[in-house]
Amino acid sequence: MTDKYQRFDQFVKRRRHPTAATADAPNQSSHKRDHHTRAGRRGQQEKQIDQTILQLHQAMLDKILAEPALLQPVIALLEQEQQQGLLRHSEYLFWSCAFALSHQSDLFKAALLSTEPQACKYRRRTRLRGILSEQERQQVLTGQWLSPTTAPASPDDRAP
Repeated sequence: MTDKYQRFDQFVKRRRHPTAATADAPNQSSHKRDHHTRAGRRGQQEKQIDQTILQLHQAMLDKILAEPALLQPVIALLEQEQQQGLLRHSEYLFWSCAFALSHQSDLFKAALLSTEPQACKYRRRTRLRGILSEQERQQVLTGQWLSPTTAPASPDDRAP
């Protein structure tokens, strides 16, 4: 019985502490360091992409909350894609539950603007297509976007 545990302990030690032959190899240690540096740069780039996508979704949600009728075609397309088997069930649940909260703006925003990894993944394959025009999208990307709820009224809309 103890022999079995000794072998396991030896296995664990080998896993934690590589043999002297592999530890002394300079190429391996620098290769590992380079790999982690590249992964760090890639991770930083992924974070920037997620941040940009989050900004676009914030603008889309602002526009949907200002004009709720924009959401109906999106919901219809979601249902159609689900029936055709183009969506995973978890993705369908994420979007359909979020859209069901559209009448409660705080919960709607919290659901779709969550920083959870799964929400980021679903935002990358967004179902909110056709909400922003290309001009509005460019405004968001350049930082010139004004939310429809906070944008100043046009001169025609103001009372005399």
